[in-house]
Amino acid sequence: MLVVLLLGLYSPARAQVTVRNILVRILDARTKEPLPQAVAHLGKQTYQANTSGEVKLSLSPDETDGLHVHALGYHEGFVSLETLRRSEGSPTEGSYTLYMTSEERVLTGVTVQGTRRVVSANAVVSRLSSQQIERSLGRNLASLLTEISGVTSLQTGTTTAKPVIHGMYGNRVLIMNNGVRQSGQQWGEDHAPEVDVEGNNHIQVIKGAEAVRYGAEAMAGAIVMEQASLPYGEESLHGAVGAAYATNGHRGSTSLRLEGATLSDRSLAYRVQGSYTNAGDRSSAKYRLMNTGVREFNTSLALGWKHGEWSVEGLFSRYENKTGLLPSGHLRSREGMAELLRRGMPDIFRPFSRSISNPYHHVVHYLGKVKGSWENDHLGRFTLQASLQRDNRDEYAIRRNTAYANVPTLSLSLSSTQLDASWRKHYHRWDSEAGVHGEYVDNYSNSGTGFTPPIPNYTQSTWGGYALQRYADDHFGAELGVRLDGQQMSVAGYDVAGQYFSGDHSFLNLTYSLGGHVHLGQGWKVTSNFGLAWRSPHVQELYSLGSQHGSAIFVYGDRTLRSERGYKWVSSLVHHSERWDLTLDGYLHWIKGYIYDEPSQEYAETLAGQYPVFRYKQSDAFFRGLDLDARYFFIPSLLYARVQGSMIWANEMKTGRYYPYIPALRISEELGLRKVFGSSYTGEFSLSHRFVDRQRRFDPATDLTQSPPAYHLFGLEARVTKQMTERQSLSLSLSVDNLLDTEYKEYTNRARYYSHDVGRDVRLALHWHF
Repeated sequence: MLVVLLLGLYSPARAQVTVRNILVRILDARTKEPLPQAVAHLGKQTYQANTSGEVKLSLSPDETDGLHVHALGYHEGFVSLETLRRSEGSPTEGSYTLYMTSEERVLTGVTVQGTRRVVSANAVVSRLSSQQIERSLGRNLASLLTEISGVTSLQTGTTTAKPVIHGMYGNRVLIMNNGVRQSGQQWGEDHAPEVDVEGNNHIQVIKGAEAVRYGAEAMAGAIVMEQASLPYGEESLHGAVGAAYATNGHRGSTSLRLEGATLSDRSLAYRVQGSYTNAGDRSSAKYRLMNTGVREFNTSLALGWKHGEWSVEGLFSRYENKTGLLPSGHLRSREGMAELLRRGMPDIFRPFSRSISNPYHHVVHYLGKVKGSWENDHLGRFTLQASLQRDNRDEYAIRRNTAYANVPTLSLSLSSTQLDASWRKHYHRWDSEAGVHGEYVDNYSNSGTGFTPPIPNYTQSTWGGYALQRYADDHFGAELGVRLDGQQMSVAGYDVAGQYFSGDHSFLNLTYSLGGHVHLGQGWKVTSNFGLAWRSPHVQELYSLGSQHGSAIFVYGDRTLRSERGYKWVSSLVHHSERWDLTLDGYLHWIKGYIYDEPSQEYAETLAGQYPVFRYKQSDAFFRGLDLDARYFFIPSLLYARVQGSMIWANEMKTGRYYPYIPALRISEELGLRKVFGSSYTGEFSLSHRFVDRQRRFDPATDLTQSPPAYHLFGLEARVTKQMTERQSLSLSLSVDNLLDTEYKEYTNRARYYSHDVGRDVRLALHWHF
């Protein structure tokens, strides 16, 4: 059928063509402000809106499709051919105004800027804008994503966190870092993703099973991180500078972005970015958490050339992080651990310090990619991308022999080579896409540590191919996708007794997805997506035998584990109007062979001391839940109230028993004010409250202690922005987290056994855009 449709695109032109020029103004439906970031598609032609939100179309009688308009953070706009041809004006000129309905997820109602749609309109998606990323300078990815309902974090102390989507984390949440599957040492609960948050223009969280588009490890969803398009055609240098200081840990953070274009036709564009964070010991509400400092330094360089139908782009980034770990859980005896669990807090403290001593982790991650594209009006867009990642992780534990304190107890090096090819073609109301993916991973332990690594050396080869077909009209859209994946893994290593072992594993899986959306009128939209996804067990889950220094636990793998297969159905009800913004997501997730770890009430004896044992298990699971995000505008564009909430139920299907480390009920409220003063000043202020309940769906027989009590956190944020010129602006913001300095413990924090979470944090930030 695709061949027939493609051949149908070749039709002879008419001898006489009367072209009608139409001026389309694209405005925000609520504020009536222009949207210069909008991109319009009319048949084979693409138009970029000017600074007034206007595009000038050339409409010929041969046109068969209407006008499609996209702007990041807004619902897709569509104007039928009949409407365009009826637009007022002379026979050869006319005008039309299109109002776009916002669907951005922002704290204070600022507009999301962007030009690319990287996620299907049939997926259930939440977005973080460039403004939200900017305001979170110095925070990690997981803490930033908790601003989205249904997304939480799995923490290890105050410095390490992994994003959790609908109760799932780790290798079930795929991270796409500027079009590349993130590949690193993410297998441990005390390993955070090795990504630079400030280096991205927007972040999108897909809550459905996205295995068809992105491959394995997208069972819970995917996090898509993207830089803005390179500034082809720009005649001057521009960018942004940011600086922030936070009182808790005396954290200082800076960021810099410079971009522009060169050559006579401005066809060569570039972007340089960098960020740095330096923090000392963090504090809970009542005591200091020793050795919890952070050093992070990130840089990236993007370069692209675009001419006619061809474009070539390259990206190189470097991420470096050194994170101190609270040493409280590293004890010499079981009796000491029992006393620590009873006390629930450290017994050793020190004055504030920026020094980072054992135990700590040091990670350096490199990413390089080259992408080439060729776009033809008749044949579509072809893309070929090659990428290389290198991840070096050194972990330093507390050694009894201090002479070897500077020698890591675990030193891992991982290299990942990926090759992706894709084709996409839009014709009439149809959109076809197909692609292939290949990856080779080599992960090995460096010698000289004096310890047996907790995971063996392994190599992994992965290949996959997919096809997607989409349809969309004025009120309805649908898509169907299918994918075939294969994976081969070979492992080799030594156990703690010095015995050599090896193993080979092969996996082959077929996945599919079906989704669609319907515009019900008056600002209502329903999106639903059903997908089958899979994930092979990670080498850590199969072979792990050793301690995790960040969590202060000893982990046993299970070599008999099989692949997880999950069926996820997620639906979203969205409403936008002058007074209301509402998003209600619901999901059902059946998982055959769900893999998890939990305490076994045992203790393992190591050279460093005794650690509680966690063992990996597998059973059939049923996850379901609701996410709510609602805003009511008392005075449009001035005063609003916002409510967010999420609830998860997760049980073993046969016995009904609860799974450990599932996020508890959480509800947050916010009251915000946004006021424009004159023609150049904008002021914003908000008060917030978050309630997190005790995890009552909890089995005490599968944990070391009871789940912590419920807690309330309050916060505030104030921001003023001065628009100096069309491009230059200066912003000053003040925010306070945990305003009342509440002492609390988060259930999904693995360090809750021996410490509390962070106390009050006051942040002051300054950003200049030019």
